[in-house]
This record gives sequence, structure tokens and C-alpha cells, in this order.
Amino acid sequence: MKNISRRLLRIAITFMMRLCSRSYQLVPGSRSVILAPHQDDEAFGCAALILTRRKLNLPVNIIYLTDGAGSHPNHPQLSPSNLAILRRAEATQAMQGLHVEATDLKFLDAPDGTLAHLSAADFEALARQLAASFTASEPTELFLPCRNDGSSEHAAAHQIAQRALELTHLRPRIFEYPIWARWSSQRLLRPLWTGRVWRLKSPPSNAPKRTVLACYRSQIEPTPPWPHAVLPTGFVNIFYSDEEFFFEY
Repeated sequence: MKNISRRLLRIAITFMMRLCSRSYQLVPGSRSVILAPHQDDEAFGCAALILTRRKLNLPVNIIYLTDGAGSHPNHPQLSPSNLAILRRAEATQAMQGLHVEATDLKFLDAPDGTLAHLSAADFEALARQLAASFTASEPTELFLPCRNDGSSEHAAAHQIAQRALELTHLRPRIFEYPIWARWSSQRLLRPLWTGRVWRLKSPPSNAPKRTVLACYRSQIEPTPPWPHAVLPTGFVNIFYSDEEFFFEY
């Protein structure tokens, strides 16, 4: 019953977002940077955006904030160090499928699972590292995880990005993309009423997005001896949709 209620609420709120949204328009000459707390967030939230931009030869830079090594705690066969290597390889392969060159990917390798618990000094150091990456790419559009996404890591990533921008001369348009809020969709009600909703519809076939998400096997497939994937099937299925939403305040 709980799963049915969750699904019905998600359908209703997605319908409301669709009604309230405006079509996202690509701006000639624009430069987009996507900040992904983990390797896969950029694919779940922005794959259609990335592919659309690259088909028009518009630049996309992706910055991965953490090393992604915290997704399988206490796994008997996947050590954190090996998982970090695996997730970087998955990200590189996934973005190649969207025509993003490896040179346009930046891995900051902050320890996964620590963003919400950084000391003031570590928070500032990571913000300065991120600021340097922003300065190098000079985005006119910056895509961040939603501030109220339902993940402490995503909320912290948003705060770190805001501090990083303060350390630069840059003033890009800021768009927020939902990930876990698409799963717990009641979190979308506040941005729905307080922000502007942008909608991007991908080409008729969403096969490229399925192919890209399939690259993240460590997240969407079981990793033996664990019998289940770390991401629920119902969660992954949400993102096979042919539309993406972004919020702008």
C-alpha cells in the first residue's frame, strides 16, 4: 500500500510539474557545468540535457565531488579503494556515450559519505578546490543537486557549491536538478511553488539514457554476494522517462 501511495503521489506531482513548467531553451554560446555529488547523479538528473547540448556541439563540463566509494559499506568483495576506481571508470564510459570527452570530466575525490560532516576547514578547502574548477570552465549555466533533495550528501554539495561561487567572479544561472526528490516526490512541492520549473524533453527514443544508466552497473545491478542492487529498481525506473526537470530560483 505504501509503494502504491508513493507512486500515485509521484504521478500527480510530476503532472503538476509538467503543467507548471516552461520549455528549457538552449542558449547559443552557453557553457554548462554539472556538479555531481556521486558518479551517476549527472546521468540520472541531466543525461538528456548533456546529450542535447553535445549534439549541438555545446560544451559540457562535469565535476564529480566525491570518489563514490561509500555506496557499498562492508561489502565482502568490493573495497572502498576498488569501488572508487570502478565508479570513475563507469562515469567515464557513461559520459563517452553522451559524447563528453574524458578531458571534460573532473574528479575531486572527496571521501564519499563525509560531505555533511566536514569540519569548517575541510569544507572551505573543498569549496576552494571547486571554485578553481568553476573558474577554469567559466560556466554560464551551473546545474546543482536540489538543496532539499532528500540526501544529506546532495544538500551539502549544494552548500559547498554556493560557497565556491562566492570565491569566484562568476555569476552563472543556477539550475537545480532533483534525484532523490523524484523518489520522495513530496519534496518537490516547495520548489514547485517557489521556483521556476524548466522541462527538457529528450528525443523520441530514450534508448541513449537507458544505455548510459546501464554503465553504472555497480549501482543498478546486484554485486555478488549481495542479492540486490544498492539502488531500488523502482527508483531507477523513474529516470527512464523522456523528460528532465530543473528548478531555478
